[in-house]
Amino acid sequence: MTDLLLKVLTDKDCSLVPLQIEIDFSDHIETKEKKAFCPSHVRLIDKATCKPVPSQFSPGKISQLKGTLSWIMLNEAQDEFEVRVLPNGSYPCCLERGARIWDRGDGQLEIFLSGGHITSYVFNEAYERPFLYPLIGPDNYPVTRSVPTLGDHPHHKGIGLALGDVSGERGKPGVNFWALGTIGNPKEGRVIHQRFAHLEDGPVYAMIQEENIWKQNDGSDGAKREGRLLMTEKREVTVWNVSPVRIIDIHTVLSPAVDEVILNADVENREMAKENGPLTIRVADNMRGMVQGMIVNSDGGRTEEQCWGRRARWVDYYGPVVPGGPVNGIAAMDHPSNVRHPTGWHVRNYGLFAANPFYDKKPEWPEQGPIYLSKAKREKLDLRYRILVHLGDEKQGKVEEKWQDWVNPPQVKVE
Repeated sequence: MTDLLLKVLTDKDCSLVPLQIEIDFSDHIETKEKKAFCPSHVRLIDKATCKPVPSQFSPGKISQLKGTLSWIMLNEAQDEFEVRVLPNGSYPCCLERGARIWDRGDGQLEIFLSGGHITSYVFNEAYERPFLYPLIGPDNYPVTRSVPTLGDHPHHKGIGLALGDVSGERGKPGVNFWALGTIGNPKEGRVIHQRFAHLEDGPVYAMIQEENIWKQNDGSDGAKREGRLLMTEKREVTVWNVSPVRIIDIHTVLSPAVDEVILNADVENREMAKENGPLTIRVADNMRGMVQGMIVNSDGGRTEEQCWGRRARWVDYYGPVVPGGPVNGIAAMDHPSNVRHPTGWHVRNYGLFAANPFYDKKPEWPEQGPIYLSKAKREKLDLRYRILVHLGDEKQGKVEEKWQDWVNPPQVKVE
């Protein structure tokens, strides 16, 4: 094989930036070598230092030779790389396995970076929906509230996806997928794990690809009524192997399972929690704005008063993770491709932190109206979020720069 040269083009300072590029090795490997190709033999070499760079080649579904090459760009000085494929029969050099997924067998996947537990993906049906918990920050303290809790809003767990108002018929109130999903209450629903379509770990990231259903609870008042299956979901969670910060990407695609789904249902005087969801985070107790924490957004807003209900590219919630302890922050970022970007934010002093494209709970907030998804038209709600856990406040954490790195990453050219 002829070595490929990758050139990274950027005009800004950057650090710890996840990069990806699509590569088809069939264009660069001789015919006799194609059958022996092994994705784990792909190597990335820093041209300036001639040292290997941790990389991860993930082949597509059609061919082992075509897929995505991923790595972490340490800084802007790393601007040229060679891509090599080790020949058949050679022994790959042993690179540290940075990210690892361990299935506990009890409805939880534990995720480790460089041997340290960073978070778990909880998907068992003891809970109303799947979520990430705990999330361990740069100083090895959890930055999410403990589960279970005796405090307020027990349905606020870790980092997850939820919606307060999902209707299957115009003019009818929706089902609440934000609350506890109380069994027997058809006004509430549960997000139910179906299967993992793909699990992958390696030097650069751990990835979970999951399929879920959003189902109304069965009724239990007298004659049993089966709840409606309202939506199907394909979810992808990627935990990048970076340190000391944490970077987690969440991508969800929601599709109607009935003729039409209405999000934030168009019903007068409805009682449903239309202001809730979809991205939900509950911060550690000491980080709350009502204790020692601070809420800031990308437009310069500070405190709940200036950030709650306001639209922004990102919101950062930071503070001492424990009394007298180090300051960490959790930034949630909205992607420009998301509906109604920049999204509104349901972010509160008591620790709730949610991206919310409806945000019309108060009269002074702009009414955005429902979102309609037609099954016949194959309409979907496709949302991408990035979670950044960092040291210090939003300036020390370079939150705006990290948002720019995500939405305008350095360009990679193949030569």
